[in-house]
Amino acid sequence: MTTTTPPGWYQEPGHTGNGPAMERWWDGTAWTEYTRTAPVAPTAGQQPYGGPPGYAPYPSGDVIGSPGGGNRRPRTVAIAIGVALVVIGGIVAAVVAVGNNNGSDNSATSSNRGPNATMPQRSGGPGNPEQNPQSQNPADPSQPTDPTNPSGGDTAVDVLDGISLPVLDGWTGGTTQDGLASISTGSYTCPGDTSGQQQCSLGGAYSEPAEALKVTATTAEAAAKADITGNAAEAYSSDTYGATTSHQQLQSKAVTVAGQKGYLVRWKVSTKSGTEGYVESLAFPAPSKSSQIVIVRFGFDVSSKAPGQDVMDEIAAGIKADSSGASSGSTGGTGV
Repeated sequence: MTTTTPPGWYQEPGHTGNGPAMERWWDGTAWTEYTRTAPVAPTAGQQPYGGPPGYAPYPSGDVIGSPGGGNRRPRTVAIAIGVALVVIGGIVAAVVAVGNNNGSDNSATSSNRGPNATMPQRSGGPGNPEQNPQSQNPADPSQPTDPTNPSGGDTAVDVLDGISLPVLDGWTGGTTQDGLASISTGSYTCPGDTSGQQQCSLGGAYSEPAEALKVTATTAEAAAKADITGNAAEAYSSDTYGATTSHQQLQSKAVTVAGQKGYLVRWKVSTKSGTEGYVESLAFPAPSKSSQIVIVRFGFDVSSKAPGQDVMDEIAAGIKADSSGASSGSTGGTGV
């Protein structure tokens, strides 16, 4: 009968004894290319290292060589795992780098942000101290009487309209932050002010383009007539003086102002607080731009301490064409 040797690890045929003992895998019919270092001889009770009959034909253990250039699967698997780890590490590094860059960009953007600073705007509403000569607050830095607006002479220059208002004796005035002219005299606690902090003027005047006052008329006469009601409502606002109980038109006539053909409308108003006042809207074309109508608004209390109507006429006569503000900046002063 024929005897068949079962598959397993067996001593390397032809081993000379030099170097470590080697074993080669027998697949049951022939020697394979797989070899390994021979393990320590088994002790009693251990399974023989060759394995039982019917053991799987693919060798187990660490394959360290193949005489025919055979596959080295365990090393290939190890290399594949190493490459995968390198790739994963690169992905993680890229994600971290992107995260850091995003953080830096956001930080830079935030640091460049700042508050959106805007210059004060003339609202045209009652009680605006910059625009209302009858309700001026000296603490308002936009007022020409503030020391931050330098006193450079005896005129208040309207840069936008190219004119100047005279600053009379005992008056203060200058160019507002909006580039307009404003003058006033005297002050007292406003009738409707319970805090005692809001100051009203005995008399005042300021200039402004008709368009800014929402007056759309294209002639001086039409502009003056259209503005007088709003002027009275602002100069003697109901919040400060109580409701206006009556008004009387004193003048409505053509005049010449700064060499331009203008028109004025003057009223006398009475208020619920008992205060009476003169208001006037004086309109004329801007000397530097005839298509632009300028309106000078006046508001004077009717009082022995307040300036009279004749001072309105004096101020109107002293209005001049003036382009100095376009290059020299704010001008103003205190009349002496």
